[in-house]
Amino acid sequence: MIKSAHIRAVFVIFLLALSCEKIPLVEADASNLTWEEEQVQLEENGLRSEQRFRHPSMSEEEYLGALNAVKKAYQLTDITFTPIQPIAFNKGVYQPNTTYKGMIYSSVKETGTYVGSNVSFYTFMTAIHNPRSKIYTDRIDKSPYHGVNCRAYYGTVCSGLVSYALGLSYISSDFAVSDEMDEQDISNPDGFHIADVLWRSTHVAIVTDVVRDQDDRTVSIEISEAIESGCRKYTIPRSSFERRIASSYEKVLRYKHLEWNLDYSSVPEFVPVFDEVGVPFTYNDDICVNKGDRSCFFVGDEVILNILSSGDFVEIYKDGVFLSSIDVDTEDIHLPDLEYGLYQARLFNGDDYSEFTSWVMIDCSIESSKNEMKVYFRSSNSRPVSIFFCDISGSRKSPFTEVLGRDFTDEEISLGCINIPQDRVKSNRKYFKITFETDFGRLSTLPIKWL
Repeated sequence: MIKSAHIRAVFVIFLLALSCEKIPLVEADASNLTWEEEQVQLEENGLRSEQRFRHPSMSEEEYLGALNAVKKAYQLTDITFTPIQPIAFNKGVYQPNTTYKGMIYSSVKETGTYVGSNVSFYTFMTAIHNPRSKIYTDRIDKSPYHGVNCRAYYGTVCSGLVSYALGLSYISSDFAVSDEMDEQDISNPDGFHIADVLWRSTHVAIVTDVVRDQDDRTVSIEISEAIESGCRKYTIPRSSFERRIASSYEKVLRYKHLEWNLDYSSVPEFVPVFDEVGVPFTYNDDICVNKGDRSCFFVGDEVILNILSSGDFVEIYKDGVFLSSIDVDTEDIHLPDLEYGLYQARLFNGDDYSEFTSWVMIDCSIESSKNEMKVYFRSSNSRPVSIFFCDISGSRKSPFTEVLGRDFTDEEISLGCINIPQDRVKSNRKYFKITFETDFGRLSTLPIKWL
Protein backbone atom coordinates (compact mmCIF):
# COMPACT_ATOMS: atom_id res chain seq x y z
CA MET A 1 0.00 0.00 0.00
CA ILE A 2 1.26 3.48 -0.83
CA LYS A 3 1.60 5.42 2.39
CA SER A 4 2.71 8.80 1.04
CA ALA A 5 0.71 11.78 2.23
CA HIS A 6 1.08 13.10 -1.29
CA ILE A 7 -1.22 10.39 -2.61
CA ARG A 8 -3.24 9.52 0.44
CA ALA A 9 -6.79 8.45 -0.18
CA VAL A 10 -8.67 10.85 -2.40
CA PHE A 11 -12.30 10.20 -3.26
CA VAL A 12 -13.44 11.82 -6.46
CA ILE A 13 -17.09 11.87 -7.51
CA PHE A 14 -17.47 12.90 -11.15
CA LEU A 15 -20.79 13.80 -12.71
CA LEU A 16 -20.15 13.87 -16.43
CA ALA A 17 -21.68 17.26 -17.09
CA LEU A 18 -20.93 19.70 -19.84
CA SER A 19 -18.46 21.65 -17.75
CA CYS A 20 -15.94 20.66 -15.11
CA GLU A 21 -17.05 23.71 -13.16
CA LYS A 22 -20.14 21.67 -12.23
CA ILE A 23 -18.26 18.54 -11.17
CA PRO A 24 -18.17 18.20 -7.37
CA LEU A 25 -15.05 16.97 -5.64
CA VAL A 26 -14.72 15.40 -2.21
CA GLU A 27 -11.20 14.81 -0.96
CA ALA A 28 -9.33 13.96 2.19
CA ASP A 29 -7.86 16.64 4.43
CA ALA A 30 -4.75 18.20 2.95
CA SER A 31 -1.41 17.09 4.28
CA ASN A 32 0.36 19.31 6.81
CA LEU A 33 3.72 18.16 5.52
CA THR A 34 6.01 20.62 3.80
CA TRP A 35 6.93 20.06 0.17
CA GLU A 36 10.37 18.80 1.20
CA GLU A 37 8.88 16.40 3.77
CA GLU A 38 6.47 15.01 1.18
CA GLN A 39 9.33 14.45 -1.24
CA VAL A 40 11.34 12.60 1.38
CA GLN A 41 8.39 10.43 2.29
CA LEU A 42 7.79 9.58 -1.35
CA GLU A 43 11.39 8.47 -1.75
CA GLU A 44 11.20 6.38 1.41
CA ASN A 45 8.29 4.57 -0.23
CA GLY A 46 10.29 3.94 -3.38
CA LEU A 47 8.46 6.63 -5.39
CA ARG A 48 9.62 9.68 -7.29
CA SER A 49 7.84 12.95 -7.98
CA GLU A 50 8.49 14.71 -11.25
CA GLN A 51 8.60 17.93 -9.25
CA ARG A 52 11.97 16.72 -7.98
CA PHE A 53 13.28 14.35 -10.64
CA ARG A 54 13.48 15.23 -14.33
CA HIS A 55 12.22 12.53 -16.65
CA PRO A 56 14.88 11.55 -19.25
CA SER A 57 12.49 12.38 -22.10
CA MET A 58 12.57 16.07 -21.12
CA SER A 59 15.53 18.36 -21.74
CA GLU A 60 16.88 20.49 -18.89
CA GLU A 61 15.36 23.61 -20.47
CA GLU A 62 11.95 21.99 -20.94
CA TYR A 63 12.01 20.69 -17.39
CA LEU A 64 12.79 24.14 -15.98
CA GLY A 65 9.86 25.59 -17.93
CA ALA A 66 7.60 22.79 -16.72
CA LEU A 67 8.63 23.40 -13.10
CA ASN A 68 7.86 27.08 -13.53
CA ALA A 69 4.42 26.12 -14.83
CA VAL A 70 3.79 24.06 -11.69
CA LYS A 71 4.95 26.85 -9.40
CA LYS A 72 2.74 29.42 -11.09
CA ALA A 73 -0.26 27.11 -11.01
CA TYR A 74 0.38 26.62 -7.28
CA GLN A 75 0.38 30.37 -6.74
CA LEU A 76 -3.25 30.35 -7.85
CA THR A 77 -4.31 27.14 -6.11
CA ASP A 78 -2.46 27.69 -2.82
CA ILE A 79 -2.94 31.39 -2.14
CA THR A 80 -4.95 32.12 1.00
CA PHE A 81 -6.86 35.31 1.67
CA THR A 82 -9.17 36.64 4.36
CA PRO A 83 -11.86 39.06 3.14
CA ILE A 84 -12.70 42.09 5.26
CA GLN A 85 -16.06 42.57 3.54
CA PRO A 86 -18.27 40.06 1.66
CA ILE A 87 -17.16 39.15 -1.88
CA ALA A 88 -19.76 37.74 -4.27
CA PHE A 89 -18.52 34.95 -6.51
CA ASN A 90 -20.15 32.48 -8.87
CA LYS A 91 -21.02 29.91 -6.20
CA GLY A 92 -22.02 32.24 -3.40
CA VAL A 93 -20.31 34.76 -1.12
CA TYR A 94 -16.91 34.77 0.55
CA GLN A 95 -17.63 35.74 4.15
CA PRO A 96 -15.65 38.38 6.10
CA ASN A 97 -13.00 37.25 8.57
CA THR A 98 -12.89 33.74 7.09
CA THR A 99 -9.73 32.45 5.42
CA TYR A 100 -10.09 30.84 2.00
CA LYS A 101 -7.62 28.94 -0.15
CA GLY A 102 -7.43 29.25 -3.91
CA MET A 103 -7.87 32.23 -6.22
CA ILE A 104 -11.41 33.49 -6.86
CA TYR A 105 -13.13 32.19 -9.99
CA SER A 106 -14.40 35.12 -12.03
CA SER A 107 -14.50 35.53 -15.79
CA VAL A 108 -13.01 39.02 -15.84
CA LYS A 109 -12.69 39.19 -19.63
CA GLU A 110 -14.18 42.69 -19.83
CA THR A 111 -12.07 44.30 -17.10
CA GLY A 112 -8.95 42.25 -17.84
CA THR A 113 -8.23 41.83 -14.13
CA TYR A 114 -6.93 38.25 -14.25
CA VAL A 115 -4.69 37.74 -11.22
CA GLY A 116 -1.23 36.54 -12.24
CA SER A 117 -1.63 37.23 -15.94
CA ASN A 118 -2.64 40.90 -15.66
CA VAL A 119 -2.78 41.85 -11.99
CA SER A 120 -0.02 41.03 -9.54
CA PHE A 121 -0.61 38.99 -6.40
CA TYR A 122 0.66 42.05 -4.54
CA THR A 123 -2.11 44.22 -5.98
CA PHE A 124 -4.76 41.55 -5.36
CA MET A 125 -3.78 40.99 -1.73
CA THR A 126 -3.56 44.71 -0.91
CA ALA A 127 -7.02 45.13 -2.45
CA ILE A 128 -8.30 42.29 -0.24
CA HIS A 129 -6.85 44.12 2.78
CA ASN A 130 -8.53 47.42 1.83
CA PRO A 131 -12.18 47.34 3.02
CA ARG A 132 -13.27 49.88 0.37
CA SER A 133 -11.41 48.50 -2.63
CA LYS A 134 -13.06 47.47 -5.90
CA ILE A 135 -13.00 43.79 -4.90
CA TYR A 136 -15.75 44.75 -2.41
CA THR A 137 -17.50 47.62 -4.16
CA ASP A 138 -17.68 46.48 -7.80
CA ARG A 139 -19.79 43.63 -9.17
CA ILE A 140 -18.80 43.01 -12.78
CA ASP A 141 -22.00 41.15 -13.59
CA LYS A 142 -23.83 44.43 -13.04
CA SER A 143 -23.97 47.78 -14.85
CA PRO A 144 -21.79 49.39 -16.22
CA TYR A 145 -20.15 46.07 -17.10
CA HIS A 146 -21.62 43.51 -19.48
CA GLY A 147 -19.81 40.38 -18.35
CA VAL A 148 -21.39 37.00 -17.73
CA ASN A 149 -20.24 34.08 -15.57
CA CYS A 150 -18.48 36.56 -13.32
CA ARG A 151 -19.05 38.59 -10.20
CA ALA A 152 -15.78 39.43 -8.42
CA TYR A 153 -13.63 42.26 -9.80
CA TYR A 154 -10.46 40.14 -9.51
CA GLY A 155 -10.05 36.45 -10.27
CA THR A 156 -9.25 33.91 -12.96
CA VAL A 157 -10.82 31.08 -14.96
CA CYS A 158 -9.63 27.66 -16.14
CA SER A 159 -7.94 28.99 -19.28
CA GLY A 160 -6.48 31.85 -17.24
CA LEU A 161 -4.79 29.49 -14.79
CA VAL A 162 -3.30 27.32 -17.57
CA SER A 163 -2.23 30.30 -19.71
CA TYR A 164 -0.51 31.95 -16.74
CA ALA A 165 1.20 28.72 -15.72
CA LEU A 166 2.60 28.14 -19.23
CA GLY A 167 3.78 31.73 -19.56
CA LEU A 168 1.47 32.60 -22.46
CA SER A 169 1.16 36.33 -22.98
CA TYR A 170 -2.64 36.35 -23.20
CA ILE A 171 -5.48 34.17 -22.00
CA SER A 172 -5.69 31.38 -24.56
CA SER A 173 -8.90 29.52 -25.29
CA ASP A 174 -7.46 27.82 -28.37
CA PHE A 175 -5.33 25.10 -26.82
CA ALA A 176 -6.77 22.24 -28.86
CA VAL A 177 -6.21 23.92 -32.23
CA SER A 178 -3.03 25.81 -31.40
CA ASP A 179 0.09 25.14 -33.47
CA GLU A 180 1.97 25.50 -30.18
CA MET A 181 0.54 22.27 -28.76
CA ASP A 182 1.29 18.59 -29.44
CA GLU A 183 -1.37 16.02 -28.67
CA GLN A 184 -0.43 13.14 -26.37
CA ASP A 185 -2.01 9.73 -25.77
CA ILE A 186 -4.65 10.31 -23.10
CA SER A 187 -4.95 6.57 -22.48
CA ASN A 188 -1.29 6.27 -21.41
CA PRO A 189 -0.62 7.99 -18.05
CA ASP A 190 2.94 6.65 -18.14
CA GLY A 191 3.63 9.20 -20.86
CA PHE A 192 2.32 12.20 -18.90
CA HIS A 193 4.59 14.98 -17.67
CA ILE A 194 4.13 17.97 -15.42
CA ALA A 195 2.72 20.95 -17.37
CA ASP A 196 0.66 18.73 -19.69
CA VAL A 197 -2.77 20.22 -20.39
CA LEU A 198 -6.02 18.26 -19.99
CA TRP A 199 -8.56 19.62 -22.47
CA ARG A 200 -12.17 19.36 -23.45
CA SER A 201 -14.33 21.88 -25.24
CA THR A 202 -15.63 23.42 -22.00
CA HIS A 203 -12.64 23.18 -19.68
CA VAL A 204 -8.86 22.95 -19.33
CA ALA A 205 -6.66 21.87 -16.42
CA ILE A 206 -2.94 21.30 -15.97
CA VAL A 207 -0.93 18.38 -14.61
CA THR A 208 1.19 19.66 -11.72
CA ASP A 209 2.72 16.38 -10.53
CA VAL A 210 3.33 12.86 -11.77
CA VAL A 211 4.52 10.30 -9.22
CA ARG A 212 6.22 7.17 -10.57
CA ASP A 213 7.45 3.92 -9.09
CA GLN A 214 10.86 2.32 -9.60
CA ASP A 215 9.70 0.81 -12.90
CA ASP A 216 8.84 4.31 -14.20
CA ARG A 217 5.15 3.49 -14.07
CA THR A 218 2.82 6.35 -13.13
CA VAL A 219 1.26 5.80 -9.71
CA SER A 220 -0.64 9.07 -9.21
CA ILE A 221 -1.36 12.32 -10.98
CA GLU A 222 -1.96 15.76 -9.51
CA ILE A 223 -4.28 18.14 -11.36
CA SER A 224 -4.59 21.89 -10.84
CA GLU A 225 -7.53 23.84 -12.20
CA ALA A 226 -9.93 26.73 -11.77
CA ILE A 227 -13.58 25.83 -11.21
CA GLU A 228 -16.52 27.99 -10.14
CA SER A 229 -15.81 27.47 -6.45
CA GLY A 230 -12.20 28.67 -6.91
CA CYS A 231 -8.77 27.38 -7.89
CA ARG A 232 -7.76 24.01 -6.45
CA LYS A 233 -5.42 21.06 -6.86
CA TYR A 234 -6.02 17.41 -6.10
CA THR A 235 -4.16 14.13 -6.43
CA ILE A 236 -5.73 10.93 -7.75
CA PRO A 237 -4.43 7.38 -8.16
CA ARG A 238 -3.73 6.16 -11.66
CA SER A 239 -6.72 3.80 -11.55
CA SER A 240 -9.13 6.65 -10.80
CA PHE A 241 -7.69 8.71 -13.60
CA GLU A 242 -8.10 5.88 -16.09
CA ARG A 243 -11.65 5.06 -14.98
CA ARG A 244 -13.10 8.50 -14.47
CA ILE A 245 -11.04 11.49 -15.48
CA ALA A 246 -9.62 10.32 -18.80
CA SER A 247 -13.13 9.75 -20.11
CA SER A 248 -14.26 13.24 -19.08
CA TYR A 249 -11.52 14.92 -21.14
CA GLU A 250 -10.98 14.74 -24.89
CA LYS A 251 -7.25 15.41 -25.24
CA VAL A 252 -3.94 15.74 -23.44
CA LEU A 253 -1.80 18.50 -24.93
CA ARG A 254 1.84 19.45 -24.44
CA TYR A 255 3.17 22.96 -24.97
CA LYS A 256 5.95 22.83 -27.56
CA HIS A 257 7.92 25.70 -26.06
CA LEU A 258 8.22 24.94 -22.38
CA GLU A 259 11.80 26.18 -22.60
CA TRP A 260 10.38 29.67 -23.16
CA ASN A 261 8.59 29.60 -19.80
CA LEU A 262 11.50 31.17 -17.98
CA ASP A 263 9.74 33.92 -16.04
CA TYR A 264 8.75 32.98 -12.53
CA SER A 265 8.44 35.58 -9.78
CA SER A 266 8.15 34.19 -6.31
CA VAL A 267 5.81 35.93 -3.87
CA PRO A 268 6.71 34.25 -0.56
CA GLU A 269 5.01 37.02 1.40
CA PHE A 270 1.67 35.81 0.02
CA VAL A 271 2.04 32.26 -1.31
CA PRO A 272 5.34 30.39 -0.90
CA VAL A 273 5.50 27.28 -3.09
CA PHE A 274 7.75 24.21 -3.06
CA ASP A 275 10.52 24.87 -0.52
CA GLU A 276 10.20 28.67 -0.51
CA VAL A 277 10.17 30.17 2.97
CA GLY A 278 7.27 32.48 3.75
CA VAL A 279 8.17 36.01 4.76
CA PRO A 280 6.05 38.45 6.78
CA PHE A 281 4.29 41.28 5.00
CA THR A 282 3.16 44.54 6.57
CA TYR A 283 0.07 46.04 4.97
CA ASN A 284 -0.48 49.77 4.65
CA ASP A 285 -3.37 50.43 7.05
CA ASP A 286 -3.40 54.17 6.34
CA ILE A 287 -3.94 54.70 2.63
CA CYS A 288 -4.46 52.52 -0.45
CA VAL A 289 -5.56 52.95 -4.06
CA ASN A 290 -9.06 51.55 -4.60
CA LYS A 291 -7.79 48.94 -7.09
CA GLY A 292 -5.01 47.89 -4.71
CA ASP A 293 -1.42 49.05 -4.36
CA ARG A 294 0.68 49.17 -7.56
CA SER A 295 -2.38 49.12 -9.79
CA CYS A 296 -2.84 50.38 -13.37
CA PHE A 297 -5.24 52.97 -14.81
CA PHE A 298 -5.73 54.56 -18.21
CA VAL A 299 -5.56 58.33 -18.50
CA GLY A 300 -9.17 59.46 -18.10
CA ASP A 301 -9.94 56.86 -15.43
CA GLU A 302 -10.78 58.17 -11.98
CA VAL A 303 -8.41 57.10 -9.22
CA ILE A 304 -9.80 56.90 -5.70
CA LEU A 305 -7.50 57.01 -2.69
CA ASN A 306 -9.12 55.23 0.26
CA ILE A 307 -8.09 56.90 3.52
CA LEU A 308 -8.06 54.11 6.09
CA SER A 309 -6.92 55.97 9.23
CA SER A 310 -7.09 59.49 10.60
CA GLY A 311 -4.88 62.07 8.96
CA ASP A 312 -4.41 65.75 8.15
CA PHE A 313 -3.42 65.76 4.50
CA VAL A 314 -2.23 63.55 1.65
CA GLU A 315 0.88 64.28 -0.36
CA ILE A 316 0.89 63.16 -3.99
CA TYR A 317 4.03 62.65 -6.07
CA LYS A 318 4.32 62.16 -9.84
CA ASP A 319 7.40 60.46 -11.25
CA GLY A 320 9.17 61.04 -7.93
CA VAL A 321 8.44 64.79 -7.80
CA PHE A 322 6.04 66.39 -5.31
CA LEU A 323 2.81 67.29 -7.12
CA SER A 324 0.25 68.46 -4.58
CA SER A 325 -1.10 68.29 -1.06
CA ILE A 326 -4.77 67.57 -0.36
CA ASP A 327 -6.46 68.13 2.99
CA VAL A 328 -8.24 65.08 4.36
CA ASP A 329 -11.89 65.85 5.01
CA THR A 330 -13.41 62.68 3.60
CA GLU A 331 -12.69 58.95 3.62
CA ASP A 332 -12.09 58.88 -0.15
CA ILE A 333 -10.09 61.28 -2.28
CA HIS A 334 -11.16 61.33 -5.94
CA LEU A 335 -8.53 62.09 -8.58
CA PRO A 336 -10.33 62.28 -11.96
CA ASP A 337 -7.89 64.11 -14.26
CA LEU A 338 -4.41 62.71 -13.83
CA GLU A 339 -1.86 62.81 -16.66
CA TYR A 340 0.18 59.75 -17.54
CA GLY A 341 3.01 58.83 -15.20
CA LEU A 342 3.94 56.97 -12.03
CA TYR A 343 2.19 58.24 -8.92
CA GLN A 344 2.65 57.82 -5.18
CA ALA A 345 0.61 59.11 -2.25
CA ARG A 346 1.13 59.12 1.50
CA LEU A 347 -0.88 60.26 4.49
CA PHE A 348 0.35 62.68 7.17
CA ASN A 349 -1.37 62.32 10.54
CA GLY A 350 0.20 65.14 12.56
CA ASP A 351 3.11 63.12 13.83
CA ASP A 352 4.42 61.06 10.94
CA TYR A 353 3.95 59.99 7.36
CA SER A 354 2.44 56.68 6.30
CA GLU A 355 4.03 54.39 3.76
CA PHE A 356 3.34 55.22 0.11
CA THR A 357 0.64 53.67 -2.03
CA SER A 358 1.48 53.64 -5.75
CA TRP A 359 -0.23 53.46 -9.13
CA VAL A 360 0.50 54.16 -12.78
CA MET A 361 -1.57 56.16 -15.28
CA ILE A 362 -1.16 54.71 -18.77
CA ASP A 363 -1.29 56.92 -21.82
CA CYS A 364 -2.65 55.32 -24.99
CA SER A 365 -4.12 56.33 -28.32
CA ILE A 366 -6.18 53.88 -30.40
CA GLU A 367 -7.77 54.51 -33.79
CA SER A 368 -9.20 52.18 -36.40
CA SER A 369 -9.71 52.53 -40.13
CA LYS A 370 -12.18 50.23 -41.84
CA ASN A 371 -11.11 51.50 -45.26
CA GLU A 372 -7.48 50.61 -44.59
CA MET A 373 -8.40 47.61 -42.42
CA LYS A 374 -5.92 48.78 -39.80
CA VAL A 375 -5.88 49.51 -36.08
CA TYR A 376 -3.43 52.20 -34.95
CA PHE A 377 -2.12 52.28 -31.38
CA ARG A 378 0.54 53.96 -29.31
CA SER A 379 1.51 54.60 -25.70
CA SER A 380 4.05 56.90 -24.11
CA ASN A 381 4.66 54.86 -20.98
CA SER A 382 3.59 51.26 -21.65
CA ARG A 383 4.17 48.49 -24.16
CA PRO A 384 1.31 47.36 -26.44
CA VAL A 385 1.00 43.59 -26.03
CA SER A 386 -1.96 42.08 -27.87
CA ILE A 387 -5.27 42.58 -29.65
CA PHE A 388 -8.37 40.44 -29.98
CA PHE A 389 -11.83 40.91 -31.43
CA CYS A 390 -14.84 40.21 -29.24
CA ASP A 391 -18.43 41.16 -28.51
CA ILE A 392 -19.44 43.98 -26.17
CA SER A 393 -18.91 41.76 -23.11
CA GLY A 394 -15.31 41.07 -24.10
CA SER A 395 -16.11 37.47 -25.02
CA ARG A 396 -14.66 35.89 -28.17
CA LYS A 397 -17.06 32.93 -28.14
CA SER A 398 -16.58 29.74 -30.12
CA PRO A 399 -15.03 28.93 -32.51
CA PHE A 400 -12.20 31.17 -31.31
CA THR A 401 -9.98 30.52 -34.32
CA GLU A 402 -12.37 32.39 -36.62
CA VAL A 403 -11.74 35.65 -34.76
CA LEU A 404 -8.50 37.63 -34.73
CA GLY A 405 -6.71 37.43 -31.40
CA ARG A 406 -2.94 37.43 -30.98
CA ASP A 407 0.17 39.21 -29.73
CA PHE A 408 1.62 42.13 -31.63
CA THR A 409 4.86 41.48 -33.47
CA ASP A 410 7.89 43.70 -32.78
CA GLU A 411 7.42 45.23 -36.23
CA GLU A 412 3.77 46.07 -35.52
CA ILE A 413 4.75 47.66 -32.21
CA SER A 414 7.43 49.68 -33.99
CA LEU A 415 4.99 50.82 -36.70
CA GLY A 416 2.17 51.36 -34.22
CA CYS A 417 -0.43 49.57 -36.33
CA ILE A 418 -1.75 46.15 -37.29
CA ASN A 419 -3.46 44.97 -40.47
CA ILE A 420 -6.85 43.38 -39.79
CA PRO A 421 -7.78 40.45 -42.06
CA GLN A 422 -11.29 40.97 -43.41
CA ASP A 423 -12.31 37.37 -42.76
CA ARG A 424 -11.35 37.59 -39.08
CA VAL A 425 -13.91 40.30 -38.22
CA LYS A 426 -17.29 38.68 -37.60
CA SER A 427 -20.67 40.40 -37.55
CA ASN A 428 -21.36 39.26 -33.97
CA ARG A 429 -17.93 40.36 -32.72
CA LYS A 430 -17.69 43.97 -33.76
CA TYR A 431 -15.46 45.05 -30.88
CA PHE A 432 -11.77 44.70 -30.09
CA LYS A 433 -9.54 45.13 -27.06
CA ILE A 434 -5.87 46.04 -26.77
CA THR A 435 -3.70 45.15 -23.79
CA PHE A 436 -0.81 47.30 -22.56
CA GLU A 437 1.98 46.27 -20.18
CA THR A 438 3.78 48.19 -17.41
CA ASP A 439 6.09 47.27 -14.53
CA PHE A 440 2.98 47.03 -12.31
CA GLY A 441 1.06 44.67 -14.58
CA ARG A 442 -1.16 44.72 -17.64
CA LEU A 443 -4.28 46.68 -18.44
CA SER A 444 -6.78 45.99 -21.22
CA THR A 445 -9.09 48.51 -22.79
CA LEU A 446 -12.83 48.07 -22.55
CA PRO A 447 -14.27 46.69 -25.80
CA ILE A 448 -13.82 49.26 -28.59
CA LYS A 449 -16.29 49.40 -31.50
CA TRP A 450 -14.74 48.41 -34.84
CA LEU A 451 -15.82 51.10 -37.29
